[in-house]
Amino acid sequence: MSSQNRAMSLQNMAATTGFSPVLVLILLGLHGECYGQSDDETRLIDLTWTMEEGMNVYPSHAKYRFTIVKRGEQPRGYYLETNNVFMAEHTGTHLDAPAHFVEGAWRLDQIPLGQLTGPGVVVDVRDKIGNNSRYAVTPQDLQDWEREHGRIPDDSILMLRTGWGEWYWERGPSAYLGTDTTDTTLLRYPGLHPEGAQWLVDNRKVKVVGIDTISPGGVPVHETLLGSNVIIIENVAHLDEMPATGSTVYAMPMKIGQGSGGPARVFAIVDGRTSTAGPTAPHNLVVLLSAIILFMLAFT
Repeated sequence: MSSQNRAMSLQNMAATTGFSPVLVLILLGLHGECYGQSDDETRLIDLTWTMEEGMNVYPSHAKYRFTIVKRGEQPRGYYLETNNVFMAEHTGTHLDAPAHFVEGAWRLDQIPLGQLTGPGVVVDVRDKIGNNSRYAVTPQDLQDWEREHGRIPDDSILMLRTGWGEWYWERGPSAYLGTDTTDTTLLRYPGLHPEGAQWLVDNRKVKVVGIDTISPGGVPVHETLLGSNVIIIENVAHLDEMPATGSTVYAMPMKIGQGSGGPARVFAIVDGRTSTAGPTAPHNLVVLLSAIILFMLAFT
């Protein structure tokens, strides 16, 4: 909304309600704190975890290592920083290429760029999962989401928000992975049910399925999605900042020749005009405070 339109709106509200422009500003300010600064605000959201030593990795993969080679003033009088990085392909926020589980399929450097961007969809299943580390998202869960938000659009980047991402750094590997050992049979995390993966492939046209856990599931889930050239993103960050719809997601991996996967910078552009994001502050409290102010003024 332009400054001129905001001023006209303020004058109209003051004239209609009989309240002073100052009071109208206060009430609008409370509402603005609840829903953001502007209805048409465009935001960038980083969906990528920073790579650091100690980060969670799949137990059978090499740990991430970062070594400083040079950092400081050099003998010839200039400042320089260089480092060495050692890691497995599937480290941090990363993509699984179809070749990860499908012979002869796209390797990382062969994935068309157009496959890695599209309308963002965030399916929030936290209420269904609770603390159940074995929960798997079903076709019914996906259909329940569609009843509230509409059909999953074609060519979308679908993100599953399980809530596990909140534990990526906060509570260590035993919370995020289910184990702090290298025994992969002890892994426990929510994911996508094989029937859920099959339903997406058979009934919807998605380019990518991402999730805020170490993996969307076992071999059947990977084979179903990757076998249909549906790219997988694992360890997605900050889905709590994403709206259910109204974003465009980009997933740009390192271009590793012959790679089965690789770290990616994943981010979203959110258009506030089409976003279905919920309130950014406790809405009920704001409404209550507004009602109290209006009630007090009515009897003064």
